[in-house]
Formats: sequence, structure tokens, C-alpha cells
Amino acid sequence: MTKRLEEEFNLPHMDEFDAVSKEQAQTQLQTVEDALSVSEKINMALAEVRGMEVHDSEMDNIAVQAVESYEQLMSLGMNMTDMAAGPVFSNAAAMLKIALEAKDSKTTRKLKQIDLMLKKARLDQQGGNTEDSASNITAMDRNELLKMLNPKKD
Repeated sequence: MTKRLEEEFNLPHMDEFDAVSKEQAQTQLQTVEDALSVSEKINMALAEVRGMEVHDSEMDNIAVQAVESYEQLMSLGMNMTDMAAGPVFSNAAAMLKIALEAKDSKTTRKLKQIDLMLKKARLDQQGGNTEDSASNITAMDRNELLKMLNPKKD
């Protein structure tokens, strides 16, 4: 840029702008790399879970079919009269909703699985501490428990 444009638009000198933009780019790059590493860790942990690939592929197929149906309905609605096109466009919007829910279902299932894995890890970690208290447990059958709860019926 020329000095005149810099003065007119009150912009910093080009050398200063490059330094600032490089710093921002480095910060953004580091943030993205951190997010990708977390994502890779999650994907590696989910690789142990069986059945996730089947669900993912099924949801992808549903989403693709819903988007294709949306496109067909939109082109059909564009070639109809205004009065008849309303329900067609409504159904097209429903197809987009189905596609969105299918994609969301994948994410929700992964998050639930991660939550279950975290809860299991927490229970496994606490499990070592509860072994001492587990030795005081006595086993009773259902009838003995009912007798203890209802002493009047004896």
C-alpha cells in the first residue's frame, strides 16, 4: 500500500501489519493444533468401542439421502405453482432437519460414549478404595429382607 492510503484509512504501516498478523496466525495455529490433538485423543479412545463405525456410516447414509431428497423437492417446488409448492417446500425443510439430526446423532453418541468411559474410569479409580468396606456386606435373600422390612406380619 502507499503512504497516502495508509493515512487516508488510518491503517498501520504494512511492516507493522505483517508482524501483528503473523502473531495472530501463530496463536490461531496453536489453538487449532491443540484442538486437533484433543480430537485425535478422543478418536483413539473411541477406536476401542465396537459398533461406532456402523452407527456413523448409517447416519452418514441417512444424511446423504435426506440432502438428496431435499434437493429433489426444492427443484420440484420451483417448477410448481405457488399454491402447490408450499407443502413441497415444507417437506424439503423436513428433509434438511432429518439430515441435521443424523449428523447430530453421531456427535451425541460419541459424547455419550466418552461420558460413559470417563464414568467407568472414575469408578475404576474409586474401586480400589471401596474394597475394604465391601468385606462387611452380608448376603440375604428376598424373603429375609421382606421380614426385616415388615416385622408386623410375623
